[in-house]
Amino acid sequence: MTPQEVSEHLRSLIDDLPERSVDRVIYGDPAATVRAIAVAWMPYSSTIVAAAEAGANLLVVHEPTFYHHWDLDAEPVDAAQVEAKKRLLDEHGITVVRCHDVWDAMPGIGIPFAWGEFLGLGELVTSVRHYNVYRVPMQPAGAVARRIAARTAALGQEQVAFYGDPERPVSTVGLGTGCISDPFALYGLGADLAISVDDVVRAWVAGEWCRDTGRPLVVVNHAVSEEPGMATLARFLGERFPLIPVTHLRQGLTYSAVSG
Repeated sequence: MTPQEVSEHLRSLIDDLPERSVDRVIYGDPAATVRAIAVAWMPYSSTIVAAAEAGANLLVVHEPTFYHHWDLDAEPVDAAQVEAKKRLLDEHGITVVRCHDVWDAMPGIGIPFAWGEFLGLGELVTSVRHYNVYRVPMQPAGAVARRIAARTAALGQEQVAFYGDPERPVSTVGLGTGCISDPFALYGLGADLAISVDDVVRAWVAGEWCRDTGRPLVVVNHAVSEEPGMATLARFLGERFPLIPVTHLRQGLTYSAVSG
């Protein structure tokens, strides 16, 4: 098995994958023999080292390696750092395969499904590509927000942001797929409360609107929302390639909270 074959297998899972997709071999030797696989949300330099320490020579990731959605097909934001990261990958003999578009759209176990299951939201009542809406027992929005925070604490985020009226009763909760989590789209699909990520929500747009209307909105860290999907991706690869060791390099919250 080679990195190219792993990438092609993943791409085959979604029939209508965009012709131009970021899902491909990003860097390294596509024809190498895969000894072991590491799976992570973001290929930080420290993650590359951890993958090597785990014995992996293939790193399957969800997000970019070189600081741009299109990786090496884009103008680098920091050419020197891009070259430094290439040298690090070369030093450890690691090839990077990205699985982004596929895992965002993968039915049942992809990013939004894994996120909803992790939060324990229960009955799925509406599902369109990238967006899911769940039915929950009628309760105040603030209670739902506290339940979400209790779950995200396991991934390093002990507090979530909340906009709107905490006393507003809700019976449906909607969530999206990372950056594809527009709260207005979720409300349009019937969500009483929307869960979005910090890379999407603007305080002066959704935040202001939610405060004026009372519509509840919970905002979590992008990485936290997608970490459960990395666990399902690692399990999937382990099941599809049972002779190849697979390690999930758990990451979670991307920033550090600092108090004065």
